[in-house]
Amino acid sequence: MSDQNEDTEKTEEPTARKIEKAREDGNVNISKEISSVVLLAASLMILAGFGTAMYTLMEGLFEHFFNNAAAPLDNIDHAMEHLELAFWYGFQMILPVLILLTVLALLVNIAQTGFNFSFKAMEVKGSKMNPIKGLGKIVSMRSMVELVKGIAKLAIVSLVIYRTVQNDVEGFLSYTVMPLGHTLSESGNYIMMFVTRILSALMILAIADAAYQRFQYHKDLRMTKQEVKDEFKQMEGDPHVKAKRKKFGMQLRMKKRLDHAVLASDVVVTNPTHYAVALKYDPDNNEAPIVMAKGQRKKALKIRALATKYGIPIVENKPVARALFATAAEDQYIPGDLFRAVAEILAYVYKLKQKKIS
Repeated sequence: MSDQNEDTEKTEEPTARKIEKAREDGNVNISKEISSVVLLAASLMILAGFGTAMYTLMEGLFEHFFNNAAAPLDNIDHAMEHLELAFWYGFQMILPVLILLTVLALLVNIAQTGFNFSFKAMEVKGSKMNPIKGLGKIVSMRSMVELVKGIAKLAIVSLVIYRTVQNDVEGFLSYTVMPLGHTLSESGNYIMMFVTRILSALMILAIADAAYQRFQYHKDLRMTKQEVKDEFKQMEGDPHVKAKRKKFGMQLRMKKRLDHAVLASDVVVTNPTHYAVALKYDPDNNEAPIVMAKGQRKKALKIRALATKYGIPIVENKPVARALFATAAEDQYIPGDLFRAVAEILAYVYKLKQKKIS
């Protein structure tokens, strides 16, 4: 019974494949609160930066309508002219804000999730329209957290407004007798103060939400022991995984074989860096020298490095190195037409060894 519980309880952290599949389905770790606070802060800065220009456009629009207030709208063309002008002024005021906020929204989401685009997230599924599942979401733990966040945000905004007004009641009451221009100017400063304080408080809430969303995301993706086993079995049968494993195994075998081949050689003939051929000659057991290993470019450099490491003599002979690489196969005797050239190289190597011994 305990084994069955272990296989059904989601106690294992999600594997890289599980997270990757979730991203393919459009399921990513993201905090909407972070996005909202950043966009609100950006809106505040945009209004501060473009506020004068927007005010100028709005002033021009009002001036136009006041100057033409007495003009009769005797036909549809005149009415359309006024309407088009109003749309044009509004378009100029809103367009920069929309562009900047759209770009920023994309950047904020990419910063949280990385670049991830999934068509699966946009697919219409019957399970999403199931009323029973929908009811379950309403009373779920996640919905309760969202409700708490909503109440917290409302409480934060209310508290900031209350404390700000409480600290300067006389200032707010004075607006009732002040000129309209002074009231508008001062109220703008208060609004900026309200928004700044509210954003500061909401940023703390957003950071807490980001931590919670990260925890909840990994919790939702947790796997049972059986799911981990099944995924491993599937990957074992995946042709791509098999191909990678086979390639890696071949590389390991080649590395091991190359080490042994160079170590067992009597000499390495080079070109000097483009080609390298390791040769071994045992007159008691072999009819002719044998090619233990050969390589070009990177492999040639590797053979040279191993020869240096193991103290195998390296002889530079460009024509012989090229000919051996082109005509001789590994683990095979060298071609007969190269016997004499290779014999001279081996004789030279043996003389060097005798000098070292003496």
